[in-house]
Order: sequence, then structure tokens, then C-alpha cells
Amino acid sequence: MAETAVMHLRNMSFWNKILGKKEGNRIKKTSDFDSDVKKSIDIIGGAKSLEDDELLTLLIRNGIEENIGIEIITFLPIAFVRKWLANIDWPKTYLEQYSDSKKTPKRFSENQQYLIIEKIVEHYWNDEPNNDVIINIAGRSAEFNAINKLLNDGGKLADVKITETIIIRQ
Repeated sequence: MAETAVMHLRNMSFWNKILGKKEGNRIKKTSDFDSDVKKSIDIIGGAKSLEDDELLTLLIRNGIEENIGIEIITFLPIAFVRKWLANIDWPKTYLEQYSDSKKTPKRFSENQQYLIIEKIVEHYWNDEPNNDVIINIAGRSAEFNAINKLLNDGGKLADVKITETIIIRQ
């Protein structure tokens, strides 16, 4: 049985999580988020062996706001691995954990940013996707790494049972 690992996200203040980071007096529009996700596919897909903080710095240097970059780094690999390994019975929820150790269940279907990412991944997949990009992005997910370990240890894909991913927020 493969269990997903915990994702740890740094450099995110409490107020940015609650209110969102603003540009001037407005919160970033959905179309801007779409554009950032598409740009991130190229950036993350071409980046090998970067830690999350290094990748976040790269996204910021390419015009993506920090809080948006954190969400993309968190959820883009999850969306990629779920699309790639569509035959797995993926949990419909994930757990968010803040510093107080309380884990709060969240539905992927209620996370608007995840839904946008999922839609863009679907379009990417249907438009001659690059295998290296798929591997580079999906390979960043805790889910992929748990499944890969199971298979390398002699398990079979039929043995895979994925638990809820825990996303640690600070």
C-alpha cells in the first residue's frame, strides 16, 4: 500500500492565505491565474532537481506572485499525476494542516484554484503533451513518489491505495 507523503510549503504568511495577495487594490483575476498556470507548466516542466523554495523563486522571477506560485507548486503536480494515472482511485479530499497540528479536510472540487489547474492540465494533455514535462511535473508530487517507491519495491499498480495528501501550511 502506498501512502502519500506530506507537502510542506514555506514563506506564506497567515494573512496572505486568508485574504490573498493583492495587486494594487484588486485580487488577481481568474484569467491572470490561468495565464500563470500555463506559464508555470513551461517553467516547472523544464526545471529539474529544484527544491520548492528554488522553484518558487524562479516563478516569482517570471512574474508570478508568491502566493499564486505556492498554490501552483502545491496543486499542479497533483493534477498532473492524477491525469497521468487516471486508473487509480484518487481521494476526493486532501488535508490542510496549519501550525496548530489540526488537519482540516478539503474537497478538491471546492478548491477553485485546483479546478482551474485541473482544467488547464486537461487542455495541456489533449494538445500533444511533452513527456518530459509530464514526468518533471508529476514527479514532484508526493503521490507519484509513493507510487514509484511501491513499484520499485516489487508492488503492482493494482496494489496502490492512495490516502489523503496532507498539505502543511505556515
